[in-house]
Amino acid sequence: MEIQLDHVAVFVSDLDRSKAFYAEVLGLEDAYPGRWDGSPTIMVAPGSRTGVALFPAEIAGDGRTNKRPGAIDHFAFRTSRGAQDELRSRLERNGIEHRVKEFGICHSVFVHDPDGVEVEVTTYDGRR
Repeated sequence: MEIQLDHVAVFVSDLDRSKAFYAEVLGLEDAYPGRWDGSPTIMVAPGSRTGVALFPAEIAGDGRTNKRPGAIDHFAFRTSRGAQDELRSRLERNGIEHRVKEFGICHSVFVHDPDGVEVEVTTYDGRR
């Protein structure tokens, strides 16, 4: 399966301060300004599609267990729609628990690795 890193999701104590740091110090840009009411904010290098997703640490009631600032929530890989469909079939054939979510701009499959780390495999190739 052809796959590449899409983003790493990090909890931050102050979303505006973190956005300013990634923009002013590292030169990253908000890839989807105005999406999801600003949270998460996906910061990427100009011309890149790989970045960091900034989540406010105070997110409540969403089932996430390690929300301390600086904690990594999950990481995501990007692939094609066909490769993602193959992955879903493989997960289902092997009885591996997973969930699917539509985000408007992308479609994602979430699965946990053997140590419980959440891994997202996303595609921007059309919606279902």
